[in-house]
Amino acid sequence: MTTLGSAATRMLLASDGSTTLLLESLLDQPLSVRVTRQRTVVAGDAPERAATALGMGPCAPVVHRSSELVTDDDEVVSLNTVVFARPPAGWSGSSDDSVPLGRRLRSNQTLQYRSLLSSGGEVWPGEGRGLPCAFKEYLIHCEDGSRLYVHERFNPSYVAAPGSLPAGTPAHAARFPGRRRDAA
Repeated sequence: MTTLGSAATRMLLASDGSTTLLLESLLDQPLSVRVTRQRTVVAGDAPERAATALGMGPCAPVVHRSSELVTDDDEVVSLNTVVFARPPAGWSGSSDDSVPLGRRLRSNQTLQYRSLLSSGGEVWPGEGRGLPCAFKEYLIHCEDGSRLYVHERFNPSYVAAPGSLPAGTPAHAARFPGRRRDAA
């Protein structure tokens, strides 16, 4: 297992491109997605930050998807939340699709761009929970007008956490919405 250093973390957090492509390049291995939960909820039951970023009223139906990017050895590289009102052209939104979202959109030639909402340090909730980790959240804007909110937490065994965050710090205490926090 290779842990990416602080320069790679800064690059990953500042990029407005495919996080999966960057992780695969930096780790020199393909990644797949494992959907751990996907359900339709009202926006008021989705993460507040997602509903706000998508401009959804509290009663609007959205899909709330939790997933993991994993290596061929089934090691979790990131924990992800994706929230959307409808899947964009070029992606079914199916929980059975093991191809990461960005790669699926690219393979179907879906024009898109990403706008970074925030990034920095949080607390890793996966195995080894309580460790500082890097996070990134952004919107994917697709050519058909659909938008997807994405929040990614990176396993500190693979991606160095920015700075030092005391174990047990609530995630919201380390988040700086609307601006990028430098990843040391």
